[in-house]
Amino acid sequence: MKYLFILFLLLLSLNLASQPCSEATLLQKPGIWKEGIKGSVSGIPAGDLEKEKKVVAALHNMIKSKYTPMGAEADFNGSYDSPDTEIPVNNYSYTIYFLNYICEGNVIKTVHETSTTFSIDANRFDGRIFETPDENNIPDEGFFSIKIIPVEKDGYYYFEQDVSLGFGLTGKSRNWLISHDNKLPFAYVTKKEFLEKQKQMLMNSSVKSTGSSKKDYNNALTKIEKQLTASAGESLQPVIVKKDPNDYLSYLFTTINDPFGKVLIKPNPAYFNTKLSRSTPQFFVVNVNGNEKDAVASNFMNGILKDFDFATLRNMLGK
Repeated sequence: MKYLFILFLLLLSLNLASQPCSEATLLQKPGIWKEGIKGSVSGIPAGDLEKEKKVVAALHNMIKSKYTPMGAEADFNGSYDSPDTEIPVNNYSYTIYFLNYICEGNVIKTVHETSTTFSIDANRFDGRIFETPDENNIPDEGFFSIKIIPVEKDGYYYFEQDVSLGFGLTGKSRNWLISHDNKLPFAYVTKKEFLEKQKQMLMNSSVKSTGSSKKDYNNALTKIEKQLTASAGESLQPVIVKKDPNDYLSYLFTTINDPFGKVLIKPNPAYFNTKLSRSTPQFFVVNVNGNEKDAVASNFMNGILKDFDFATLRNMLGK
């Protein structure tokens, strides 16, 4: 069967070579896997790096066993962050850059840049989920934030957003968070926590204020005292906030659909098993970026997701 498949690809290549170069023929041209430039591995203990590379190799073999690039060169690599003693795990990634074939006259060439990518991140998520703000980096909201709430879907958490792809293009960033026991590796800030932090921050700033500014702080504090009397059920809900355009010291509570809204988060140490080695994957984030309106890019993204094995990723957690 393997030899028949190779013969099929050979015949297909010979047939394509005899046809004029076009988008249609490019989409049918078998692509190749190519290992990209290796990143720095400085500062990573040998034992950790060895395990991380084994995980990345397993991810590559999983993808390669189910997906054959068509119409592109698939450049892949692993990247490994230096350990950070402030967080309980190491961050590392497996990434594919799809460098699509193009026609120059009737000659097929490969582009040198791309905005179409696929990645699997181990223990890495946007939003500074491991950090607690301190007096040196505390944002106005009092907490760090993310823009999107991952929604539980088919046993995983899914979220997407519009992103800049460069080259004057915009597209979709689609993401899947694979975690253990359907838990999140971070926690949401509640309304009560937010209000209490705002109250403390305003009180600290009020001490230094004078004149009419002092009155502004007192008014803002009065608003917060009233909001803190809300029912316990309401106060314990995840909070999404934005600046009040009519009061520079106050915030409004809003919804996830508000483009100015921020979803406040905090660390969730209970999620992580500290008995495991730092290089053990405790969650994965799968990301696909690209221009879905472009036929070639869409072909890559849909192709790699068609038979993607999320269950295998879940089984790799904690091992």
